[in-house]
Amino acid sequence: MPSAFETIWDAVYAQILDLELEGVSGENVRQQQWPFNPSSGEMTSGIFVCPVTETLASEGSNARSEIGYGFEVCLVAASNQTLGKQALGTLLIWREAIRRAFHDKSPITAGGVVRTRCEPGKVALPAAFAKQYDASALIIRCFAYEG
Repeated sequence: MPSAFETIWDAVYAQILDLELEGVSGENVRQQQWPFNPSSGEMTSGIFVCPVTETLASEGSNARSEIGYGFEVCLVAASNQTLGKQALGTLLIWREAIRRAFHDKSPITAGGVVRTRCEPGKVALPAAFAKQYDASALIIRCFAYEG
């Protein structure tokens, strides 16, 4: 039996695929431990969905058993170190669609999720740019009650 974390991770991944973002398919959306693209460059454009530390709420009587499972969503595209606003166009469209789908919503019910939230992350990641990728990140936090 998979953990709640794993079940929710699968549901977040599936929901991102269901958004039918242009240029996004099951082949370029990956569930990994961290957003890392091997040096082989096997994925030059796509989305990494990676687990991050969960949060434990402590305010209010019901919130004590609320767990916030987190998933970093890292959007990447090959850039060849091109500067300019147009370089981030696709990533910004993906980022906004994901935020609209998950922020303050209940798009999934797997693992007992009662609501989701998008937490801001860097719009452009300099370390990725140095390796010839444009990258943007945000965190999807899925709240479920345990206890």
